[in-house]
Amino acid sequence: MAGAIGFSVLILVAYILSILGTGLSPLIHVMLIITALTFDFHKYAKISKDEALTLGKLMLIVGLIAIIKVLILKMPTDTVDSVFHAYKVQYILKYQSLFPPKVPVFNVLSYPAGYHTIVTWVVLLSGDLIPHAMLVVRVWSWILIALGTYLFASVWFDGKVGIYSAMVILVANIYNYYLIIYIHPNFLGFYFFMATLAMFYLVLNKKDTSHYSDWTIITIFFILIAAGTLFVHPYEFQAYVFIAAVYLLISIYYKELTLKHAILNGLLYFVLPLAIYAVLNPYFWWPELASKVAIEYPWASYIEVAVNNLAVFTGRNIMDTWDRFKFMVNWATLRNYSYFASLLLVASVGIPLSKKYKLKELASLWGFVLFVLLLILNRLTYNIPIPFYGTAAMERMFLWLTPLFPVFIAVGLRTLLDTFNEVVGSKKLKAIKLIFLVFLFIVPAQGIAYDMISNEANYYVNAHNLEDFEWINERFSGITVLNSCDADSGQWIPFFTSNTVLFSYVNYCRVYNYTPKAVEALIQEGIVPLNATLAYIDTNYPSLNPLIFYTRFKLLRYNNGNWIFDITSKNISENYDILKSQIMLCKNTISGDTYEDGRYYVYGFMKKYVMVEYFHLHGLNYAWLSGQNGTIIFVPCKNYNRIAISFISLSPDPINTTILINGVSHTIIANPGDNIYELPAEIQSGTLNIIEIKKERNGGLFLIKSIEFSDYNWRMG
Repeated sequence: MAGAIGFSVLILVAYILSILGTGLSPLIHVMLIITALTFDFHKYAKISKDEALTLGKLMLIVGLIAIIKVLILKMPTDTVDSVFHAYKVQYILKYQSLFPPKVPVFNVLSYPAGYHTIVTWVVLLSGDLIPHAMLVVRVWSWILIALGTYLFASVWFDGKVGIYSAMVILVANIYNYYLIIYIHPNFLGFYFFMATLAMFYLVLNKKDTSHYSDWTIITIFFILIAAGTLFVHPYEFQAYVFIAAVYLLISIYYKELTLKHAILNGLLYFVLPLAIYAVLNPYFWWPELASKVAIEYPWASYIEVAVNNLAVFTGRNIMDTWDRFKFMVNWATLRNYSYFASLLLVASVGIPLSKKYKLKELASLWGFVLFVLLLILNRLTYNIPIPFYGTAAMERMFLWLTPLFPVFIAVGLRTLLDTFNEVVGSKKLKAIKLIFLVFLFIVPAQGIAYDMISNEANYYVNAHNLEDFEWINERFSGITVLNSCDADSGQWIPFFTSNTVLFSYVNYCRVYNYTPKAVEALIQEGIVPLNATLAYIDTNYPSLNPLIFYTRFKLLRYNNGNWIFDITSKNISENYDILKSQIMLCKNTISGDTYEDGRYYVYGFMKKYVMVEYFHLHGLNYAWLSGQNGTIIFVPCKNYNRIAISFISLSPDPINTTILINGVSHTIIANPGDNIYELPAEIQSGTLNIIEIKKERNGGLFLIKSIEFSDYNWRMG
């Protein structure tokens, strides 16, 4: 609970400081002051043996979760979501305010800044880079979610369910899937959601208040956490409101509360946090207040903010499909051999009903599950506008259920074990527990979810990019860099260097009427627009074509497929010498493995993408040609006169394809499935050789398995 209180105070202080215009540097001291005021040494000095054992179990589980995630997590430098949040943090730091007078896009202001305040605090405290601070907060999210799950489950149910719930996080499919495909504020919001529910339950039932001298204090803490939940992610507050409202209604039914008391509780626990949020974050409720804020990129002033449709939303996301719904349900239940956990989900309804165990609590939580499923079904069918709750995309609705699944599984496990204890006795129960644990943990471990692991690799800044950014930062300051934008590490240059880029998600990859491809076309005509100094071309994906720049501008650096050009200089005399050391080929094969030979695949190929990693994990290391054109370059150590190109076409139809070897054209038919073509070629050692692949039409991926070279005559295949 302390983490939720501390972070909520930190967020509220940041908003107050921003309104006062005093800067955010005092945030450095806030958490230290809170810790000093609230840490109870006396409490921990008198901890009982049972409490110590429970704490030890919990710390072991949290430690395992943290270690497993730290081993695989990478800096969150993918596109769209991460870039948006990084820019919001950058502008908060730049202007020392959550309400900067200048923003890159309008909805940077309207998006609540709870998550960004915590990242800003990490940067202020450590002096770290924003992407690394985001990674730190991401690891904290995993730890806090484990602690929050224990807190929520133990308060709403009991200590056993709390420990089981935290333990089950390790094998809960839905958690592992969604927290790897990470949505920053939303998932940190899971912790606040669970802390808010736990505090609501404690306040309403007046339990566990013996550590506070005044019941009012715990109520204040609750309101702080509820407001903090709103500032981190309003969706989680909406989920809390529904569950808490159902709990209040059931309490009225059981005559534990009068209607008057329930309404008063609703005003206190629902309306007051909203009032705090409205006062401190007016842009969310009244976007027109931001009309005087300067938009940094006028061409990207997309004013239609989602908040304008907060109450009633009638749209439908392109991902709102039956297939996507089936995929999500499968992930939450049977995926990865998780049959026993799914059985426990069913048991969490059936057994408690028969034993009358925590019926109010389970009815409130399962009522919310049913409500969310009805929202999803409505979206997939009639799509009737539902106020507030219907504004989320279908998958975001499903995300509301994520924190509840481990708790349901734990309730099922606890009640099932109790049932077995009644039937077979406590002596045989240990053996049954062991069997249950095998089915919960060992069996799912046999079904390695390669797609889940490969999603973790879907980040665009790798070790080579970091080397390039350091190289740029040491030599250039305050310049503008031309980059390709889509699936591009280059848009992260402003967060690792003191320079800016032309194209990013925040300006929708467009500067006035220029896109990266429009700039490339102008460069071919001899025009260099937009006053950029460098071009940084990360040859992941169909990006800018580096060979267009290679023949026109000075090449400063080539690093494993990444090019840096000085586009203020047309001195190309040293370009070949800089390039050749990196693309020397002293073997007879260029494999499709872009981990090994990615430096040769310089245009048109996916090299950092979820499915590339997926194939790599399966031992199928292919170069993905995703567009119409692809280019491969190399400097061989000897002469060859033939090549054999082996590839897979995923198109259902044959595609006419041209393969140019140093400008000499060969026409082939790429049939569906495996293809091998042997072609004559004049490959000269010690010179730059170019293989181009041009498909007749854009459609269907080509997976290049290998290109083999020979210096003797092969029969045409």
